[in-house]
Amino acid sequence: MKYFDAEELSSLLPYDELICALKDGFKEGGEVPLRHSHQITTKTGTENNLLLMPCWQQGGMMGLKMVMVCPDNHQVGLESVQSTYILSDATTGEVKAIMNGDELTARRTACASALASSLLSGSKSESLLMMGTGKIAGHLIRAHQKVRKLKNIYIWGRRFEQAEKLAQKLSIDPTVNIEAVNDPEKYADISDIISCATLAKEPILKGKWLKENKHRHIDLVGGYTYGMREADNEIIANSDIYVDTFDGALSEAGDILQPIDQGIITKDDVKDDLFGMVKDTFIPDLKKSNTLFKSVGTALEDLIAAKLAYQKTNLK
Repeated sequence: MKYFDAEELSSLLPYDELICALKDGFKEGGEVPLRHSHQITTKTGTENNLLLMPCWQQGGMMGLKMVMVCPDNHQVGLESVQSTYILSDATTGEVKAIMNGDELTARRTACASALASSLLSGSKSESLLMMGTGKIAGHLIRAHQKVRKLKNIYIWGRRFEQAEKLAQKLSIDPTVNIEAVNDPEKYADISDIISCATLAKEPILKGKWLKENKHRHIDLVGGYTYGMREADNEIIANSDIYVDTFDGALSEAGDILQPIDQGIITKDDVKDDLFGMVKDTFIPDLKKSNTLFKSVGTALEDLIAAKLAYQKTNLK
């Protein structure tokens, strides 16, 4: 049995390879029970979330990810998300590897968004607004760069200094402008792609900001419970909506479920999920001014990424 730390996974899971693996993996499919979610209240009253995410492919591999989302971790210098992944043989149950779940999750999530963008965003998209400065934000930017030739990348966060740090860290290629911004309204309006990865409980992206008459692709990553929102109802109503999985998004995603309950949209307004989007016959519905991809994560993405890392090591 081998342990894969974050550094090793980062080298084994380059974004372009993982995007391709996810496309193939969604075509293959797998058994994905709806993840278990439990609230664990701390002594200070903060509610942490425990997530258990299993997936297996018959005659192949099986994986289980245990995730703890701890909003107060910044007070002790830790990331808010802590996770571990166990990869096993689905037939014998033999454990093959244990992996750093944080790196695995960040990369597969970012690459799932990039896969969706490759199918939904304009092929000539050149600008991206990243709303959020957490660990996954950098991964999202790099993954989106693999599918679109981005020339301008704007980063906004509630704390401007965090946006500045991320911009400085990512500013390696002199041909790409990456900058921290204070005014999300201005840069949302001029951007071709808007990606949100926060723990917001109230919308941070407003429909009234998007004044210019052009197609935009909106990527909503952060919200994973009914009570979390990143885009307001105007965004939802004016977008052709796609999700990573129907089962997950229609049972957990506040950005989809709240507007349904409020009568803004219906379940039928969710056009397709990644299982349908990766088919060779897929043609996106572009009736509205925006396309929107909402992900809540699926254990199939974890299994695809874990298999890729494990198989590449065994081939060495």
